[in-house]
Amino acid sequence: MPNILFNYRCAVKVVVSSMSAMTTLILWNYAVCAGEIAQPEKIAQSISPPTNEQEPPIEITVTGKVLNQPVFSPFRREGTVKDSTRPVYVITGEEMEAQGARTVREALRFLPGILPDGTVGTEVNALSGQFLRGSNSEQVLILLDGRPINNLGGGGFDLSEITTNNIERIEVLPGGGSTLYGSDAIGGVINIITRRPTEKVTTQAGVTLGAYGLNEQTIQNSGKIGDISWVVGYHRTEADNNYPFSIPEANFEGTRKNNDTLYNNFNVKLEANLGRRNTLAVSTLYLSKNQGVPGGVPIPEPQFGQGYFN
Repeated sequence: MPNILFNYRCAVKVVVSSMSAMTTLILWNYAVCAGEIAQPEKIAQSISPPTNEQEPPIEITVTGKVLNQPVFSPFRREGTVKDSTRPVYVITGEEMEAQGARTVREALRFLPGILPDGTVGTEVNALSGQFLRGSNSEQVLILLDGRPINNLGGGGFDLSEITTNNIERIEVLPGGGSTLYGSDAIGGVINIITRRPTEKVTTQAGVTLGAYGLNEQTIQNSGKIGDISWVVGYHRTEADNNYPFSIPEANFEGTRKNNDTLYNNFNVKLEANLGRRNTLAVSTLYLSKNQGVPGGVPIPEPQFGQGYFN
C-alpha cells in the first residue's frame, strides 16, 4: 500500500540592526515525498532451551564483609550482622589498630549515639562513662566474652582500664536490651570479645613512645598443640601527662601535675577440646591501674560564682 510522507519545516529569524529597526526573515520549506514502504517481515528469534545450571550469586565485597561479620549480642548466640533485626555496631581489632585506639573508651568514641568520654578529660587514663542514646552508665550492661563485669555497687564500669591489645572485636547494641539481658541493659549492651588462640604458635611484641612521658610495651603469645590452645599476654602503659595549660579567666598558666598513670594488664585464656561437641575454656583478665589526681586550680578572683577552684 502506498504511503505519503510529509516533511514541513518553518523557521523564523529576527535580526535587530543598530538603527533599532527590526527585520523579519521567514523561511519556508515544504516537501512532499511519496513512495512504497515495505511491510515489516517477521524475524525469527532463536530461544535457547532452559538449563538447570544457575549462575552463582554476586556478592559485593565491602557490603558482604560488613554484613557477614560474626556477632553474639543481638541473639545471645553466634550469628551475623545481616541476621540481626536491630542496629548493632562491630569494631574489629584491625579498625582499632588503624584508629590508634589504646583503650576500649577510645575505640568507642567514633560510634554514633555514644558518649564514652564522660566529663573527666581525654588522656589515656581518663575515666570513662558510657552514655548510650541518653542513658547513663548504670543503665548500660558491659560484657566480657558474654559475662557481665559491671560494678556491683554503682553498676557502671571504667572502660579506660581495658587496653585493646587483647581484643578481637567490640559489639555495641544501642537501645533497650532488657528482653535478653535483664534490667541492667535498659540503655544498651557493650560486649568485649577477647582474642581466640591461633592454630600456629605466634608471638607479637611492640613498644610505643609518645609525648608527655607516654611509654607502652606489649607482648602476646598464642598457639595450639594437640587439643590444648592458649593466649597469654601482658601490657604496660605509663604516662606523665604533664602538659601545659592556661585559664584566661583566672589569668593562670601552668603545667598539669600529679596526672600520671600506670597500667599493668595481664590476660590468660586456655581452651581444651574434649570432643566433637565439648570444649573447656578458662579465661582471666587482671587489670591494674594507678593514676594521680591533679585536683583543681585556685582562682584568686572567681567570676560569676564558679568557686575558688577550677
